[in-house]
Amino acid sequence: MSVDSSSNVDFLIIGGGSAGCVLAARLSEDPALRVVLLEAGFDAARPEDYPELASPYPGIAYSNPRYTWAGLNARLPHSGSNRPDVKRTRYEQAKLLGGGSAINGIGANRGSPDDYDEWERMGVPDWSWDTCLPYFRKLERDLDFDNELHGRDGPFPIRRRGDVLWTPFTRTMLKICEERAIPFLPDQNGVWEDGIFEMTVNMDEKARRVSTAWAYLTPQVRQRPNLEIRTETTVSRILISDGRATGVEIARPGGAERLHAANIVLSAGALATPPLLMRSGVGPGHHLADCGIAVVMDLPGVGQNLMEHPSSGLVPWLRKPARQRGPLDYHIPIGYRFSSGLDGCPSGDMHMNFVTRAAWHPIGGQLGSLFFWVNKSYSRGQLLLDPAAPEGPPRIDFRMLSDRRDLVRLADAFERAVGLITDPALSDIVGAIHAGGMSEMGKRFSRQTRLGAIITGATALGLDAMGGGLRDRAFPMMLSNWDDPRRLASDREALESYIAETVGGVWHPSGTCRMGGVRDRMAVTDHRGGVRGIAGLHICDASIMPTIPCANTNLPTIMIAEKISDALKRA
Repeated sequence: MSVDSSSNVDFLIIGGGSAGCVLAARLSEDPALRVVLLEAGFDAARPEDYPELASPYPGIAYSNPRYTWAGLNARLPHSGSNRPDVKRTRYEQAKLLGGGSAINGIGANRGSPDDYDEWERMGVPDWSWDTCLPYFRKLERDLDFDNELHGRDGPFPIRRRGDVLWTPFTRTMLKICEERAIPFLPDQNGVWEDGIFEMTVNMDEKARRVSTAWAYLTPQVRQRPNLEIRTETTVSRILISDGRATGVEIARPGGAERLHAANIVLSAGALATPPLLMRSGVGPGHHLADCGIAVVMDLPGVGQNLMEHPSSGLVPWLRKPARQRGPLDYHIPIGYRFSSGLDGCPSGDMHMNFVTRAAWHPIGGQLGSLFFWVNKSYSRGQLLLDPAAPEGPPRIDFRMLSDRRDLVRLADAFERAVGLITDPALSDIVGAIHAGGMSEMGKRFSRQTRLGAIITGATALGLDAMGGGLRDRAFPMMLSNWDDPRRLASDREALESYIAETVGGVWHPSGTCRMGGVRDRMAVTDHRGGVRGIAGLHICDASIMPTIPCANTNLPTIMIAEKISDALKRA
């Protein structure tokens, strides 16, 4: 339903991602509030019309450039600088209604209770686990559990798929863990403790992905007369006058326009919210001056505190009987939470997945993965504008492993993974083990096409026909950062050097406009998401996280939106 943009709009929400869709639905529940949601991407309104997005195999969606921002690159390893000449890697971020929830890996986990108690210990009131849990329960419709930790009536379906996803590789990995006294936990979102578990996912009863656009912006919600949703609408800057946000400048296919509102809520994500603030004159004063932008409010924390989960992995070649069969389905049936034991690190600070296929195509079906990351990372990066082109893509430098604790723990996890994957029980399951990732050639086939299926199908037949020695010689050409994991696990110096150079992420950017107490100079917002010094301007997305939770960040971001929407309605 369309709201007259010349009339008084109460809330103008910038970004229709995991947080923005929640905000639009919850704020418009009050018929007295007039709400406008702006999204740069398009509206995939019905799952029936977008089988790629609804598929239980997420690799189809996140590998399709149609659904992501073009030209967004990032430096992942720590380089010691944010120079423009440092090598950068394409970093996918969603560009459609539903945001990351529409293309991510479908994981739906909360993290540790201590993640949120930590926020309160850092001087951010009202964000303890006890105050966040009701909002986790409010958002979810858990299809498996009904107890004090779970909700049954929320819009967001959460489930565990069961042993229907288990392959011989999965079952053997579970047996190895059992023999090593690693407990099987009934619920990843249950009591926080170390062990293995089925991955919780946001899928409905039909095993379809459910984005926040589909869960929250239902046909009934879209019919509300006080809610307008504008897609393919890019916000260029926020209008600020006399210390108050009054509106935005937007660009649409029909031309440029100004919209005005009593309150502006930025929900563009941890990599898009800071650039928009900076282009509007809100951010580190010296950097804005370098970019030729007039300083409206000097907030040095904008773009700082950039966080991710540093990752690495092993790639096992799966023998024919051990591969995932049938139609494409979810490929991460089992997760493994463990504690590093490193001094000062919390319990459950590490995570590993047992992955049954590496890509949608036949070659991907021949490969599994042990994929692992630092679940509570301490390295911090930054995001800046390009002074030569401040309207263009930002300079993103994650500076992963700049804190040695992250490097040590990721290398330890590599050794742990090698110990698991070389267990003799896998001799009939795994034919070879490699360290590395998808090559540039492999990335060309990430998008599902008929031609890609033909080419990879023929190549897969050839790989199966090769002897092990010949196939092992072929894999260095097929994988990026290829190395022998056994060699690396036996040489700690070589391993740390390899990890430091090849570290990846998990597409969990966060923290770039963090909440903080009144005396915290680097805090950008207060505990309700209000931007310091700018009345009527709020932030509600993963950028306000003070520290990164031990979880895929989608569910915590939805929880944040549920919580802040309540606070905004009360205010």
